[in-house]
Amino acid sequence: MITERLSFRAKYGHGDELVALFKEQYARLAQSGVTGARLYTDATGPMFSVILESDFANMADYAAFLQDTSMYSEPQFAAWFGRMQAITESGDRQVLNMERLG
Repeated sequence: MITERLSFRAKYGHGDELVALFKEQYARLAQSGVTGARLYTDATGPMFSVILESDFANMADYAAFLQDTSMYSEPQFAAWFGRMQAITESGDRQVLNMERLG
């Protein structure tokens, strides 16, 4: 299984807004090859951290997900992304290969 982990730092006081935006966008993810997803917020560490993990069956499915850029030309996505940018300080991406131990 492949997991894409997107980690964001919301601007001060905007963590809840960023969480709401990712929940709003989840319906789109669920239709695009994502087999599972999780949303994390900080309990310790840097305040206003929001982490979105999306699972894919394998690297081929993840590559197909990345190659489908059709949503970027949609006005709804542009508006959503603009709202996200306005409340986000920084972000990074990790792509992880998961192996079960037990």
